[in-house]
Amino acid sequence: MSNSPVDIHHDSIPGAIRVAARALIIEDGRLLVMNYRDDHGFWCVTPGGGIHKQETLGEGLRREVHEELGIGVTPGDIVYVRELLGRTAKVMHGGITEDTHQLEIFFRCKREGEIHMGHALDNFCTGHDWAPIEELKQRNFFPKALAGRLADDVASGFKPHNNYLGDA
Repeated sequence: MSNSPVDIHHDSIPGAIRVAARALIIEDGRLLVMNYRDDHGFWCVTPGGGIHKQETLGEGLRREVHEELGIGVTPGDIVYVRELLGRTAKVMHGGITEDTHQLEIFFRCKREGEIHMGHALDNFCTGHDWAPIEELKQRNFFPKALAGRLADDVASGFKPHNNYLGDA
């Protein structure tokens, strides 16, 4: 594949809910994030993306992270579920529209290998970084609801809690 950007919503079906798997890779109090910039500003999210038809969540997560960062991951527990609704989004970053409806499943993951920019980056991607968990709010991390609670959830060992983030 080429190094040209990929439209992150190219696989969206009008009227359908897009399912995405996201990797929470945390090492030494830092979260591995993908950085983005567009006309609305900058933001960061966890690695991952849309699941293809006939692909399990784990298979899609491994594929997406490898495409973005050139590493393998071992998916662990599902710790969050989030809905992204374009109609309630405060900022339409990265191609989000009024019609966007994405269900995101967040897995705790362990990485395998050294990170290098992958071969299939999303539009607007500027790179990756290890963000201190306490700085996620200042880094414009999405979902915002997770930026405010991830440090406490990591400290508690992700004890059972309300892990459905809703439209956040």
